[in-house]
Amino acid sequence: MRLEVTETVDVSREGVLLRSKEDLDAGMSRAWMVFPFDSAEIDAIEPETAARVVRIERVGDGTYRVGLQLETPHRAPAFPLVTERRASQRVALCLPIFVRLDGAPWPEETMTRDFSRAGVKFETSRIFRIGDAVRAKIPWGEWAEAGEISGRVARVETGERELLPAAHPARHTAIFSAVAVKWFGRKANLL
Repeated sequence: MRLEVTETVDVSREGVLLRSKEDLDAGMSRAWMVFPFDSAEIDAIEPETAARVVRIERVGDGTYRVGLQLETPHRAPAFPLVTERRASQRVALCLPIFVRLDGAPWPEETMTRDFSRAGVKFETSRIFRIGDAVRAKIPWGEWAEAGEISGRVARVETGERELLPAAHPARHTAIFSAVAVKWFGRKANLL
């Protein structure tokens, strides 16, 4: 993941146009943003809003104008609609999460789509299978105090491969999946 603090050029209910100093990775199609951003809270982790990159333009001064389409609750999700099976209430909030297969040494840093005291749903381009044992850490609030939490993959929803505009050098982007994990073990009961 890459972090950049920048200013918006234009904002609407549906999206944001911003200026970036760096050329975005050719296959990048996902972004998360803190909006509105509070510079006084730069050391704290703030909830983020998921977005899709819909346009990238090079500007004469060497910067880039990037158009983001916000994924707000009223917008249709990027993943197929399925019957909701989770019984516990959850919070639809994008926060950093570190997830690794049980036994793997290094976690993947990704973002939550929602979470509850019973489980979490996160977005990933890695392959997970139903039944995989995982360990996750959410470095935010009381979740950070719990440390690594054990869970098992309960559901995997594969998204569609997105197409960027024809002029974009990497026309095809990665396929992201939404992975739902059910917590288990003593730490899960402490939350």
